Amino acid sequence: MKNLLLIFLILFFTISCKNEEKKYVSKNINSQKLDNSKKYLRSTLNINYSDATEEIELYISKKKDTISNQYKLIRNNKIDTLESCYYDLKISKSNKPNFYRGVITLHTKYENLKLNKKNKRTIDFGYCNQNKDSVYLKYITSKNSTTLNFEFENYKGANLNGILYQLTQRDTTKDMINLNQVHLLVDNLPQTNNFLLESYNLDKDKSRKINLKEIKLKKTNKK
Repeated sequence: MKNLLLIFLILFFTISCKNEEKKYVSKNINSQKLDNSKKYLRSTLNINYSDATEEIELYISKKKDTISNQYKLIRNNKIDTLESCYYDLKISKSNKPNFYRGVITLHTKYENLKLNKKNKRTIDFGYCNQNKDSVYLKYITSKNSTTLNFEFENYKGANLNGILYQLTQRDTTKDMINLNQVHLLVDNLPQTNNFLLESYNLDKDKSRKINLKEIKLKKTNKK
């Protein structure tokens, strides 16, 4: 999708307490300082309940701005795929110098949607490539699978920066079409300069911002 960078779409992303009170919060926040050349540190916030855990991927800037990205709801040690939004990524070397193979799978509540004339799903993956002279973007699209195979170039190593975009259209009634949109940043290292975060204005999306200081710990009173 050539005009992907010109489209601003809001991530369909909701963090819900499921009518339960938060018992405690355990933060797996990496305390290491950001490298001067890196803008964001990726980390994980776990919010634990009596019967479930919310796992939220965070992008933390040097200014301590915190942006949410992937989300998993875990029950009985299993990911609730109907409530989660995340990706699986595998990277391996290719036979060509400075080129790598990748496989990425997007998991959302529409992962197993039966596709037909009324139900459509499009996944676009934009990812950065870097040679000695320049940085350039490539895009791949899938309309029938949530798994995409790709190849990327990076003369500095297997570092990957990208963004996943999914648009799902469902004809639920005769007069209305239900649209669901997802944006997920893609990185494979703890520290990143993924410029797509700012290119897509995700740093300005209030629904994605998290203030860790405002997270209140509550106790559950049981009789």
